[in-house]
Amino acid sequence: MRLSLYWKLVLGFGVIIVAMILVHGYILFNLNAVYSAVTTSLEADVAAIDNAQRLHAFLNEEERYAQKFLVSRDPMYNRLFRQARAQTLIRLDSLGTVLGQRDEQEVFRSIRRVHDWLQISVHQRGGRPLLRSGQIMDSMDVAHTGLERLVLLNQHAINRALAQVEENTTESLRVGLVLLLGALLATVGVAFVITHAISAPLTQLRRSTERIARGEFHTIPVRSKDEIGMVLRAFNTMSTRLKKIDEYKADMMQQISHELRTPLQAMHAAYYMLAEQIAGPLNERQRTLLTTIRDNIDALSTFSNQFLDLAKIEAGMMEFHPRAVDLLSVITPVINNARLVASQKDINIGLAAQSVPNVKADPDKVATVLNNLLSNAVKFTGKGGNITVTIAPCEGGARIAVKDSGVGIDPDDLPKLFTKFFQAKNVSQINVKGTGVGLALVKAIVDGHGGKVYANSTVGTGSTFTVELPAASDTYLSQPTLTH
Repeated sequence: MRLSLYWKLVLGFGVIIVAMILVHGYILFNLNAVYSAVTTSLEADVAAIDNAQRLHAFLNEEERYAQKFLVSRDPMYNRLFRQARAQTLIRLDSLGTVLGQRDEQEVFRSIRRVHDWLQISVHQRGGRPLLRSGQIMDSMDVAHTGLERLVLLNQHAINRALAQVEENTTESLRVGLVLLLGALLATVGVAFVITHAISAPLTQLRRSTERIARGEFHTIPVRSKDEIGMVLRAFNTMSTRLKKIDEYKADMMQQISHELRTPLQAMHAAYYMLAEQIAGPLNERQRTLLTTIRDNIDALSTFSNQFLDLAKIEAGMMEFHPRAVDLLSVITPVINNARLVASQKDINIGLAAQSVPNVKADPDKVATVLNNLLSNAVKFTGKGGNITVTIAPCEGGARIAVKDSGVGIDPDDLPKLFTKFFQAKNVSQINVKGTGVGLALVKAIVDGHGGKVYANSTVGTGSTFTVELPAASDTYLSQPTLTH
């Protein structure tokens, strides 16, 4: 069963949470076990040391009354001896309950034997006592030595317990650290899997969207049935439909262009016959009308060709034939042709060429780019204006700049200049009609060469359109600096 993206995230974070709970639970369990064991051991050892130290005083008191009784035979001292012995026995019983080690039990039994022997010797039935005063002192020294031995053994036990605490704590922390690192690696692994499951198809989707923006329509393989898979399937449906629409658009544009060219050719032929007065003489009014007809036929033909070229580029059907190109040899004829048109408005077109590397480009497409830029410059420059075409090197190739002294462009319009069918706000001020296709075609051709195009302008002063093209890798032509 395929999991949805929601359940994948829940499962992944659930694994991470469980892993962290197990690791911390293990550490806490071990630390609690160490704490419990050490607490029990330390309580017993401390109680044993306390009882052993208190027993010294009780044994001394018992010894003192025993010696006085043996010397004086006074019943009062015998009674005091029995009372002291009863208190000593209580302490001995309490001490015996907290002793756990074998060597501690042996020392304790030796103390009990000495203590019992003292009772038997003092309270014998009839006759003189079995022990003299010096023997009593010797016996009690054995008991005191045993108590000191018990204190020493329990102090050693406390030291061992503390060392064991340190060792167990260190071991628990070491194991906990290993488990924590393992859980961290597992967490990173789960996070990587979750991130990859989300980011990989989204990255693929982004790249595919960029390719569609360039007119490359294709589908993405779908390997999941979650929400990401649904998005990818929707994208594939959109891409397929866009491809069909684009193909239909390209076919329609080709058909329109074909249908337009035939009547345009017939109109050109009719214009030629009338202009040459083959069908009869014309008066001045008729010749003026013929000029208007010719200009509009040329404009319609230019628009048809530009729009068709733009449609081909957008559909990925435009063919580029790049080779090492000498820019000066390509643009010089275009400038000469533009000068013929510009002369009708007394506009001067100058050329300033520096030594630049050959560029890798389709010469016909470069000519189209420059022709459109010059056509716009002439169109938006007033009578007696100036246009300058500059060729100069740039980083990675060569630069062509077309600068005019025309009306300029509003700064708000600059980012939209190369958008299809866009026209600047101040176009209406100079009574010039445009189609909004020329600059879009320029950008499409330059992008197809791997170059870039941009514009700078000041309203009322003029505009500069710059095209940068990549250099050819194998040749470099040194051109003399040329200005005319």
